[in-house]
Amino acid sequence: MKIWVDADACPVAVKEILFRAARRTSVQVTLVANQALPLPPSPHINS
Repeated sequence: MKIWVDADACPVAVKEILFRAARRTSVQVTLVANQALPLPPSPHINS
């Protein structure tokens, strides 16, 4: 499974929940935004 997120419209609290869930379940999360985003170091999270 792969989750795509509109990071421009997504609240910070929801992004933090997604980051924790991606690490815990090894699900790939891809954030799409109009600008660079600070991302936690994880092989399961990218932009």
